[in-house]
Amino acid sequence: MDLRRRPINQLILTLGVATIFSSCSAQEVGSLDLTKVAARVDLRRPKASSRVTGGYSGVQSTSPCHDSTQNVRVLHTSLVSLDRAYYQVGDEPRFEVTIQNTGSVPIRIPFSPHLADLQPDNPAQKFAYNELQIALWIAANERWSTNMGGSAILYGADDRPNTMLTLKPGEWARVIAKGQFNLDVDLLKLTRSGYPADHAYAQTSIFRNETLITPIHSATVAREVCIAKTQGQDVPIQLTAP
Repeated sequence: MDLRRRPINQLILTLGVATIFSSCSAQEVGSLDLTKVAARVDLRRPKASSRVTGGYSGVQSTSPCHDSTQNVRVLHTSLVSLDRAYYQVGDEPRFEVTIQNTGSVPIRIPFSPHLADLQPDNPAQKFAYNELQIALWIAANERWSTNMGGSAILYGADDRPNTMLTLKPGEWARVIAKGQFNLDVDLLKLTRSGYPADHAYAQTSIFRNETLITPIHSATVAREVCIAKTQGQDVPIQLTAP
């Protein structure tokens, strides 16, 4: 027996085990097709003690994350596909994205389309929940970009089963949704003057929200979770203005 071969064999075995482990940990762990779901998002209001006049009002305050560059939590969002390549402003594209944990620690993301399921039995009670926003961006080379391609929103809370999804490092989730291509007046002018959108991409953000509802008012405070965000694959498109 040649004892000198043992270190090489052990190295090959170690590398093989590491490769298998890596391929097993990199996998899809969740999938949602929001085009086939009727999302329950309407929240109940507490009963008023007297007749309500003047309608309802609501406000929202959003606090962005100011520095996620040093975060070990990283979400990598790729636009996998659109349902076609040619669109007009106002069209509703069907888009597919993957959201992958490319960091070094697990990340829990909201993964339910049903906000109403997170509301307490008492509608007057303030409640907290998480919100995942997937924004569809459209851009014209390096000239301009906008998040006016539509969005998909998922919700979840740690105390509500089956509304949060854990992504371990290397794992990803797939979401299919429908957007809408809209442009403001300035971008319409650029499109008509020879600078139309030529590609689309997706970005993801997570927020921790608190909502309070009264018989005539509602208020939501949203705080962005500091997670480093990277952009993956984009998709070429041709977008024309009528």
